[in-house]
Amino acid sequence: MARPKLTVIAGGLLSPVGDKNKQLKMAYVTDTRLMGVLAIHAHWFLPDEPEKQDFHQFFYIDCEEAGLETYRSVRTDDFDGDGDIQQIEQSLIGGLGANKVNVTAAELGALLAFYTDFNMENNLPLPKGHHEYDFLLELGEQLDDDDCEQLMKKICGPIHSNNQVINYFLMRCFGHDYRAASRLRSGDFPMDLYDEYRRTSFCRNVIDLKQEYEDGAMEYLCESLIETENQYMVIVSRIVVRKMRVVVFENCSRFKISATEAAMILAKPEYVTVYEVLLDEDDMDNNIGELTITFNTIMTSHPNGRLFMAFKDTNAHVDNRVFLLSNDVNGVYYLTDFGQLIVAAYSLQEIRLMENKLKVSPLAPYLMTTAKYEFKEPILYEFINSDFEDFDDFLDAIRE
Repeated sequence: MARPKLTVIAGGLLSPVGDKNKQLKMAYVTDTRLMGVLAIHAHWFLPDEPEKQDFHQFFYIDCEEAGLETYRSVRTDDFDGDGDIQQIEQSLIGGLGANKVNVTAAELGALLAFYTDFNMENNLPLPKGHHEYDFLLELGEQLDDDDCEQLMKKICGPIHSNNQVINYFLMRCFGHDYRAASRLRSGDFPMDLYDEYRRTSFCRNVIDLKQEYEDGAMEYLCESLIETENQYMVIVSRIVVRKMRVVVFENCSRFKISATEAAMILAKPEYVTVYEVLLDEDDMDNNIGELTITFNTIMTSHPNGRLFMAFKDTNAHVDNRVFLLSNDVNGVYYLTDFGQLIVAAYSLQEIRLMENKLKVSPLAPYLMTTAKYEFKEPILYEFINSDFEDFDDFLDAIRE
């Protein structure tokens, strides 16, 4: 899954902590290895320090390409710094639909050592601040093979349906992440059928059951839409699953399609509600936290405003017969620099949920509904990328 851009607060340290005495209070990793990403938070206690004895480390790992990509740290006392920690945590895991799985210091070290090696092998730079986390790499040497297997089970999360097996397996194969794909395989067969495709996005997958065998195995045909290096491909694969493991993986056909055809395949309705914001810019900035932490969103900045993506709490969309990459999003809030808040979602249920959250939030008295729309296909991103400052003016231009 493509990770949204991060908006984080850099931690300020009183003095270097790399060589200080540390005691692990808590550490977790997200159970999103099969999605191709991991986020980690470790909370250390510095017993020899007179103040700010709590040291927090955050890591973001892209298991496909970028490896150990992001590191942030914050040093606080228990009674302060919660806002900074919440914002960093939200920016890292808010869009992952993850469960937090507790890990030991040795497990934490093993993960970081593995992806440090990954970066080195692939000539990828390590994130700045490595002097603060170098001490962790030696801790990972305490794990044996059985321990590493148990750790892999933790970070992959539970599998409970053939749809999950197939969607995750294809997602990992298209991402050339065969280490994770192999956990969903039984037997010795090639997984690199589509190895020539690089920087691939697994946009859509449709699973059709073709045959059930006497031994309980089930045969499926899967039609996948991928985007790779600015072109779209439709790929049909034959997959047989037995006891929640892929036992047959074959290519049936593949062909290119245009960006227009891909857009038609991915098209879905968009419901939009427009509000006038009755706050000045400074007051609105003071209330941005309502759209980030409270509404479980990740913010990205644009020339004429700020976009807040509201993600679902789980990755249940991977369990669907028809998988869509975008189905991990409940909707978006777009706050323009010119006093409009535009809320968009892909179903009536989701737009009503987002509207109701606004109604019970502290922002409610300062929002006035001005319009509601239903479009046959998404249009908000066209407005965001346009030169228009007002959404109604944008719609008038489209009508003309």
